[in-house]
Amino acid sequence: MRRSSCGAARAEHDNARDAPWRGRSTVKRVRTLLHTALASLALQGLAFAGPVALTEPEEVGLSSAQLDRLTEHLQQLLDDQRTGGFQVLISRHGKVVMHESLGMADIEAGRPVTDDTLFRIASMTKPVIGVAMMMLYEEGFFSLQDPLATHIPEFADLQVYAGEDASGVMQLRTPARAPTIHDLMQHTAGFTYGIFGDTPVDRLYNETGVLSADLTQQAFIEAIAELPLLFDPGTRWNYSVATDIQGYLIEKWTGMKLAEFLHERIFAPLGMDETMAWVPESERQNLAAVYTHDATGKLVSTGGLLGDVTREPRRFSGGGQLISTSDDYWRFCQMLLSGGVFNGKRLLSPRSIEMMSQNRLDVPMSVPGWIEQQGFGLNFAVITDTSKADFPATEGEYFWAGAMTTLFWIDPKQDLIAIMMTQYDPFQIGEYSDLMHRYVNTAVLD
Repeated sequence: MRRSSCGAARAEHDNARDAPWRGRSTVKRVRTLLHTALASLALQGLAFAGPVALTEPEEVGLSSAQLDRLTEHLQQLLDDQRTGGFQVLISRHGKVVMHESLGMADIEAGRPVTDDTLFRIASMTKPVIGVAMMMLYEEGFFSLQDPLATHIPEFADLQVYAGEDASGVMQLRTPARAPTIHDLMQHTAGFTYGIFGDTPVDRLYNETGVLSADLTQQAFIEAIAELPLLFDPGTRWNYSVATDIQGYLIEKWTGMKLAEFLHERIFAPLGMDETMAWVPESERQNLAAVYTHDATGKLVSTGGLLGDVTREPRRFSGGGQLISTSDDYWRFCQMLLSGGVFNGKRLLSPRSIEMMSQNRLDVPMSVPGWIEQQGFGLNFAVITDTSKADFPATEGEYFWAGAMTTLFWIDPKQDLIAIMMTQYDPFQIGEYSDLMHRYVNTAVLD
């Protein structure tokens, strides 16, 4: 039974907070101590590199009581051993009102989730790659309508899957039109992933090992060029390796390794100093473990879909490489919500962000169990019809998630950002997107 915000359950929750796996101490007491410490350091002229400063929810039109209910619900999930731990960050009007760490980053090692805990954000890498692409778009490297083969000659002779003959031999044909960079950023180019589908083309992706981290960027592109498209470009939406291909393009255009470009052009200007492509030895004590349930229903650690993130891969996966923290990712989101600027550093123009965050699809988009009949911009999904969402959402909200069960959304109308991190495989984002929206959006008071 889920805890309520009052009575014996509330008392039990408060009494349990002293244990490290039960979350933080009373929020108001932490805020008071933090603000006092910050003020003291400011008077001394010293820098402070601690957690993000917190504002009372009511100061920005949010209900602290409703956000407390979110914490209680997440704690109940931990008590029920649904996952190892959580971290949640909520902000409105540019002010963080909730930065809550709950549970364990590593149950076996006895490490609780803290502000420094590193999470595999997987496909939440994709919006970062989208920003990198649009930075280069503004600098004149490409047009959205450019055929892919203009920049990747290996794609000049792509074929489309056309079924199988009576003997089961795959049939191919020339696509009705060439895929463009716009298609690439919309997942409408005809590529697929292999790990999320079971079509003959998906099976080819698995058999040929195109997602292997041991391939170089060039070898990856050459392998993809040998595989057929799943459908004619522009006729369907299909989650795919399109963002990995974007990563290849960024390297080709700039002459920089993708990780270097992201650090120099995005992470350093935004102060995202805990976002990385792989986890070096010095940071491994902060990396959260990935959990799953075994055949008996017991919560156990697992390697996870992403494999070993503590060694440098030969190829940076633009589709799912990054490791980060909730406050680092908040800086990225706040830059987008603020029209391309954060702390005086401009990365993009407001018009480019508008292009990225508006629905540009004229074909259906659906991810069963999570997104039904919504839209897609450039590397972001977009809420286009709130009646199609089974939770309180806002038209124009743009968002994405990661395969290890991390999520975020940006709500321009409410001027609100929500981020939730855990590490659970397989993907459980439908449940958590519903839960987060129910508590966060119903906390809005104005």
